[in-house]
Amino acid sequence: MPPFFAAILMPAVTVLSLAATVLGAVPAAADEPAADIDPGAIKNLEAAYPQAAEGMERKVILLPHVERGPDESLQVELLVGRVIETDGINSYRFGGTIEERNIDGWGFSYYEVNGDFQNAASTRIGGPTDPAPRFVPGPRRTVRYNSRLPLVVMVPEGSELRWRIWKAADEWQTAEER
Repeated sequence: MPPFFAAILMPAVTVLSLAATVLGAVPAAADEPAADIDPGAIKNLEAAYPQAAEGMERKVILLPHVERGPDESLQVELLVGRVIETDGINSYRFGGTIEERNIDGWGFSYYEVNGDFQNAASTRIGGPTDPAPRFVPGPRRTVRYNSRLPLVVMVPEGSELRWRIWKAADEWQTAEER
């Protein structure tokens, strides 16, 4: 891992357990928001963000509250993919993009995934196979950390949204002239 970034890996189990994992907060029950989730994020989710269109699913990430300033050193990496049956030899990948969409009249945005999540591209290596279901990645994108708003991503039905938080080092390094 490069010294100027430290990755904090997030389990893909539940958004609500994130508070304890990232910032050391007391975990909440799975059916209630963590204590440090900004109440405005939940209120904005219901008021401003659209429901998923046909053939899509709305995935929501509620980030633990971080004061402005310290949140400038954080980013959220989004990764969309699916678990499919693979042969255990070849590398697989879904194509597509994660595009930002503005919500008119609110000044907020959400993200929408475009691409084919039925047919994965793969290498063509031959040999003995080890068939197994595996997560096959698709598009990824890094977005700004903002705990005051929900992070809403529209993904194709049957796909999965995985995410993790990146934290920059506290000190800036100066490049040398050569």
